[in-house]
Amino acid sequence: MMQDLNRQIRIKGAIYGIVLGVIILALNLISYFIMVKLNTPKWVTAFSQPLFTNVLPIVAAALICFRLRKKIGGYWTLRQASSGIFAMFLTSYLIFFFGMLLYSKVIDPAMALNIENKIESVKAAIRKDQGVSQQHIDEETKGLRKDFNERENTSVLRSVQSFGIVIVLVFLASLIFAALFKNDPPAYVAPNKKQ
Repeated sequence: MMQDLNRQIRIKGAIYGIVLGVIILALNLISYFIMVKLNTPKWVTAFSQPLFTNVLPIVAAALICFRLRKKIGGYWTLRQASSGIFAMFLTSYLIFFFGMLLYSKVIDPAMALNIENKIESVKAAIRKDQGVSQQHIDEETKGLRKDFNERENTSVLRSVQSFGIVIVLVFLASLIFAALFKNDPPAYVAPNKKQ
């Protein structure tokens, strides 16, 4: 009975992970369009990225955790919560990763370059508004370009290491969410018989 419930929690976690992955993918693409495709003010560009790629996915994950817990009966131990949430987060990461890979390689191959150019121009505009000299802005832009180039030239070994780090981070995030959303079943207390 308990093994069936644990298996059911992991399966439902993976199913909800698909939903969460699609939501995170959509939020990232919305952020990309706001940042690059629309002619938005620099403050909108600067704040839309953290909002759509950090804040809203965390809110979505929390709401889906509540939904998952409700779906399996409203109670789960820390271990059950962490395994279900880990399945959800890992599935959502894979959906997001392969979705972004597909989009950036097939649909919009210039995506990375567009983002880099927009980040450089917004950062330069902000620094110019702060009164920074053009020479200093040019040096910062060269540093940004160097960072972008280093990220693009990653080896297979680095990619495997990155995936290992992602797995560890997903596990840690699932433990944190499990601690926040666990809801132990009530302990049975036998009635006190009077003699």
